Amino acid sequence: MNDKSGWDIVLFHLGKTPVSIAGLIDFSFIVLLGFILRHFLKRTLAARAQTQSSPQTRHMMGLLSTLAANLVFALFIVIALDNLGVRLSFLGGTLGVLGIGIGIGLQNLAANMIGLVVILLEKSIQIGDLIEIDGVLGTVVEIKGRSTTVMSRDNIAIIIPNAHLISNKVINWSHRDPKTRMHLKVGIGMDPALLDKAVDILRTLALSHPDILPDPPPAVWFTEFGASSFNLELVYWINDVTLRHTTLSDLNFRIAREFQAAGIDLPYPHNVVIFSHGPDAAGGPSPPSPIAPGTPAGG
Repeated sequence: MNDKSGWDIVLFHLGKTPVSIAGLIDFSFIVLLGFILRHFLKRTLAARAQTQSSPQTRHMMGLLSTLAANLVFALFIVIALDNLGVRLSFLGGTLGVLGIGIGIGLQNLAANMIGLVVILLEKSIQIGDLIEIDGVLGTVVEIKGRSTTVMSRDNIAIIIPNAHLISNKVINWSHRDPKTRMHLKVGIGMDPALLDKAVDILRTLALSHPDILPDPPPAVWFTEFGASSFNLELVYWINDVTLRHTTLSDLNFRIAREFQAAGIDLPYPHNVVIFSHGPDAAGGPSPPSPIAPGTPAGG
């Protein structure tokens, strides 16, 4: 007579381990419990992260909450397998072979994950920062496990691997202090009497511009004597580097109009070419004239 109940009937064998209906029910219950706990833990930690004032801290806590929830779920999977009678040593050989293949294919992913840890710990790049890398200028909108998303000024999303961010030179225009000093170079006609007027116009235009900071105040430098101009440089500060091109263009338009109204010349490079016609140009003897055919010498 068979003493086994219907729940103890062996359905199949996993290696040498028999798997019954009761074992599968216990396995499913533990996995379900782990899934519920994972969802609860992730939601609780995510809500805690939203209470942080710093965007970088919120983002870091959000990533850590996902990692912690997944680790808890993985622990429940291990417990469920152990309750089922499956020992991890049984899966060791298979996982070892798969691990070699997966490890080779996931080298870049591991490097990007390490890059994420470095970025979060150093806080050298944060969400909302304006960065420039490989000639691309944009705002950081998202930092994920594998990559960072940068939105360019043309509203184009650029996906940059995290490993690339920590192994290459990155210009962070927003790091620590958002103020940026800009330079505008302009050459005027070589008339010393107009120098002071040109300096006053440049300084006045900079002080009246709404995007230029009054402190530190704008300054005008006389940089050099050019080939055909006095070269000046207007130095000013702005608080938003995304406006640097529009501010520069606006100043150029205003400078051109104000200089024209003040009679200040904006010279352009030019060369003077002097043609020489031989010794006549220097007052020397002229070359002998050619003798016509058939004319006797001395005639």
